[in-house]
Amino acid sequence: MIDILETLKHVGAILDNDHFVGTSGAHFDTYINKDALYPHIAEVSSVGNAFAEAHKHLPIDIVAGPALGGIILSQWTAYHLSQLTGRKILSIYAEKKDDTLKLTRGYDKLVKEKNVLVVEDLTSTGGSLKQVIEAVQTCGGTVIAASVMVNKNPDLTSETFAVPFTPLDEINVTLYKENDCVLCKNNTPINTTIGHGNAFLASKK
Repeated sequence: MIDILETLKHVGAILDNDHFVGTSGAHFDTYINKDALYPHIAEVSSVGNAFAEAHKHLPIDIVAGPALGGIILSQWTAYHLSQLTGRKILSIYAEKKDDTLKLTRGYDKLVKEKNVLVVEDLTSTGGSLKQVIEAVQTCGGTVIAASVMVNKNPDLTSETFAVPFTPLDEINVTLYKENDCVLCKNNTPINTTIGHGNAFLASKK
């Protein structure tokens, strides 16, 4: 089994001692730039294999993930699961429609009455993972497990998602609300290159 955090460090995907703003609006000092991982095919394949190894004992029919990064991870996971189990495992993804993640493109029909593993790259609030789980369930699929490459919030558990939840690795990153942000109070400049700092600052003008 690969060391996920070491792999991310190797490709320059872990950035720390800075001031970032996430998609949820939270502020934090350590950012995992998942996009720095995806060009490295061997490393991404290894992550997919780690997902597959952790869940090969389950009767999985389909692997689902959220667009965009989850598409890549779900495909590599399904590939390695197929290799490990000798069964054809499919890969699908949910995409944003009306401000929520939904199964479209015929995937809503494909997932009906199937056992599904939902995978995600990172979890901070768990919002995207929850939406994919709900999308699968709405279309008649059964989510038998959910997993994430790196969980950044130790408060997220199987109870949070109401399905078995297994992170491949974890890193404890303190999230601050805008009004309570220690980084803002210390006048640490917001990173406008990585994350959503640029959009955040633009909204304040």
